[in-house]
Amino acid sequence: MKVIFKPGNAYEEIDCFDFREYDHGIVLHDEQGDNIGYVPFEILSHIEPHEGEQVPFEGGQPPEPAYDDE
Repeated sequence: MKVIFKPGNAYEEIDCFDFREYDHGIVLHDEQGDNIGYVPFEILSHIEPHEGEQVPFEGGQPPEPAYDDE
């Protein structure tokens, strides 16, 4: 997968095999399970799957986002 983040004025990306979420960010892993990076939630933009990694949604459409009234 590709992790997109913005540490300053420009977006950067890191390719990784897997990640683990913690309280303040995500730790990126390669195929051997070694840590290859850390991205804090404050600068994380989004995560994109590579070709072949995408999982189809039930019914073919993503779920509607939940909105908080607060």
